[in-house]
Amino acid sequence: MLDRFNQIQSQIQYNNENFPPPRKPPIPESIVRYLLILMCSLSVHAQTNVETTIPVTTQPLGEVLIERRLTANAEVVAKNNSQLSTEITAVVQAVEVELGDAVTQGDLLVRLDATDVNLQWEQAKANIQAAQARLTQAELRLERANELKQSQYISADDLLARETDVAVLRADLLRLKVAEKSAARQVEKTRIHAPFNGVVTARQAQLGQLLVTGSPVLNLVQRDAAQVHAKIPSHTAAQLAAANRLEFVALDQTVPVELLQLSGVIEAQSALQTARFKPLAAVLVGQSGQLVWTVAGQMLPADLVIKRDGQLGFFTANGDRAQFNPLPEAQEGRPAVVNFTVNQPVIIGGRERLQDGQAIMIK
Repeated sequence: MLDRFNQIQSQIQYNNENFPPPRKPPIPESIVRYLLILMCSLSVHAQTNVETTIPVTTQPLGEVLIERRLTANAEVVAKNNSQLSTEITAVVQAVEVELGDAVTQGDLLVRLDATDVNLQWEQAKANIQAAQARLTQAELRLERANELKQSQYISADDLLARETDVAVLRADLLRLKVAEKSAARQVEKTRIHAPFNGVVTARQAQLGQLLVTGSPVLNLVQRDAAQVHAKIPSHTAAQLAAANRLEFVALDQTVPVELLQLSGVIEAQSALQTARFKPLAAVLVGQSGQLVWTVAGQMLPADLVIKRDGQLGFFTANGDRAQFNPLPEAQEGRPAVVNFTVNQPVIIGGRERLQDGQAIMIK
């Protein structure tokens, strides 16, 4: 048996030395690449199945909101901007002011030739005197007639005629007195006075010029009681009442203002409402600028506005999960208006890596 075993073992060794086993064919390179890709994807899938909890810090929304700043075009408007005109036909006798002069209410501005109207006034006064004399005579005749009536020396018809004469003359005297007042008023119209404190912005009247009724002579702009007028977009007009600061800004000048009136009518084409404001410091009529008003606690700071899936919004903590709140009207890089409860916990730290619904741990 031992000899037989040795014989077999020698035969196997001989075969291995003289007849080697066939070599296996190499694995194609495409199969190798496929296997490598498959192994990588399985590894990534295994890693994504492990949820990452991100530590974050939060702060109530009311503590992070900033002032909302709103603006509208505005200008300083005079309370009165009047074109003074003549009320009679007359020749300009004197112009007492020039362009740019400041005047006070009641100052004489223009004198017209009053010769003709003075003559008419004198005639009216003379007519009154004549009528007064006729009335006096008629009253004496009536008095005498009443005395004769007692003696029955005058008829009832004659007495009635004298009473009628007195009544007619009294009415005529009243008419002439009214005419005299009208003539005096015409004389007053030859003097054009300043109706308010203002500045002369234009002069049309020239010395010796014949002006007909209604001809312009001067333009006068009121200096005091100026107002700021602004055109407010209707969707922001309601914020005026809640503003904690109202200012008129023109170049390097900032003037606080006070709301006087907001128009209750919206302009159809522009969707604007007119608002009037009282400036609390000196301003120049004609200045243009902007009305600026701020409303506290309505804007989310720009650095807390983040884009996710093409939408801008911000993250809040909803238990142990992050919740993304879209802001459809937000603009990238600018503060955004939010309408959430002020105690909503806003995620401040760690928000850059968050996704909607991601697990968080509030520190």
